[in-house]
Amino acid sequence: MTSTNKKVNTFLACILALLTIVIITNFTYNFWKYGYNTTFDKAESIAESVRDGLTSHMITDTMDKTDIFLGNMMKHQKVATLRVLRSQKVIEQYGKGKFTDYKHDDIEKTVLKKGKSQDLLYEKNGEMMMRITIPYIATKYSNPNCLSCHTNAKEGDVLGVISMDMSIESLRNQGISSMLKTGFISLIFLLIAIFIGKRYIKPYIELFDELENGIIKAYKGDFSHHITTNLSDEAGKIAKRLNELTEVFRFKKTIELDENKETIYKRIGETITSHFGIQSFVIMDVDHINKKKKVIYQHIKNKLPKGVYTEELESCRAIRTNTNVISTDFPNICESCFREGCEFLCLPFHISKNNSIIIHIRTPDETNLKTIYENIPIITNYIDIARPVIETKNLMKELEEATIKDGLTGLYNRRFLDQFIETNLDNSQISYGVLLIDIDYFKKINDTYGHDMGDKVLERLAKDLLNSVKTPDIPIRYGGEEFVVILHNITKEEAIKIANTIREDFAKHSFTHGNENF
Repeated sequence: MTSTNKKVNTFLACILALLTIVIITNFTYNFWKYGYNTTFDKAESIAESVRDGLTSHMITDTMDKTDIFLGNMMKHQKVATLRVLRSQKVIEQYGKGKFTDYKHDDIEKTVLKKGKSQDLLYEKNGEMMMRITIPYIATKYSNPNCLSCHTNAKEGDVLGVISMDMSIESLRNQGISSMLKTGFISLIFLLIAIFIGKRYIKPYIELFDELENGIIKAYKGDFSHHITTNLSDEAGKIAKRLNELTEVFRFKKTIELDENKETIYKRIGETITSHFGIQSFVIMDVDHINKKKKVIYQHIKNKLPKGVYTEELESCRAIRTNTNVISTDFPNICESCFREGCEFLCLPFHISKNNSIIIHIRTPDETNLKTIYENIPIITNYIDIARPVIETKNLMKELEEATIKDGLTGLYNRRFLDQFIETNLDNSQISYGVLLIDIDYFKKINDTYGHDMGDKVLERLAKDLLNSVKTPDIPIRYGGEEFVVILHNITKEEAIKIANTIREDFAKHSFTHGNENF
């Protein structure tokens, strides 16, 4: 998490710092460009004023006063130096003028030759200066007409230049000051942006790292990682859903190792309570072969109607319609589950061809019912995960029972007896009684009436044994017409009494074969 957080913070800081540099650079450039253009415009304005002034002096024949005029221009316009230089054609017509001894520099020579303005920045005595040289171009469209006085010139010729030096130290100082202010303000906003970024981005970075850790563990088969986040937006919802999926997979890995389906149902019930906060519900196992249902898990806070515990399937609307039954859908929608002052929800889940389960949930009001209803998809996920495991447990139980039960009578067989002896008789807390039973003259019945009739006699005895003993007593078909009954925590006298009851009840039966009774 530290590595990712550091990378994101570094990246964010670099982006913001780069943005700050770009802003400062752009501001400085535009400020300088604006100052430069303003200074150049001012120089052009001075040049035009000087030109107009010299023209006036020429017309009024007061050219000897030009020094005073130029001095005043320098003073009022705050120009360090101001020179007016004539071109060769003007010199030929009017002479060299005031700057006869002045030697033209390279800039002035270039401007006189090409007729285009030139400028140069330089520093003098620690002060930033700007040299600007502007040409005077002959044109007949000016007022007065240049060519009317300068008769030896033609349209577009350079008549002279005005060269001036201006201090831009204040402009530079203002630029530096503005740049520092902008930099300071940008730095403050940079720090604020980093702080806000860390505050609001950090939870997402932490969520990302949590997801990464969870995925790495899940890839290795460990689904124990729980994603923690304080986010409540879409990212938080995603984390919640991933946690739900993680819990579902943990549930799956756990129930796959459970011993029987009863334990699985118990885990489903515990999950419904712990994950969804549902306090009053039962889980019912539905046997479609025998058309009965029974409660296999219950967590009851409020007393449930007797109809919930009824074994007959016809009374259960959820089983009959194979749809969710919600009490708010219609008044008294299911009579067997209805109770005044309570709302209920019945959820049927198909497990296999022969089995289903019903989850019956009760809640005191519609608000809670709505919350529970919203969790149905998640509850369904758990059941879907458990379905193949439960079906496997059912098949395993059927296969196991097929090996330890007698196919004719439905009683346990001799193999079961052997297993029972190995696993139970070492329990010193329980005393056992054992009845050994066989049917007198049974071979004669088979020889006289046939084996089908013999089977009916065996089936009748098996029913009598089941009717005569109580849970957890176990009747067993030992082999042929021999039976064993294992009695739990019983005295010898009680065992003899049960044995006589079985003998007397069986003796009362009459069997019919053709026209003969025996």
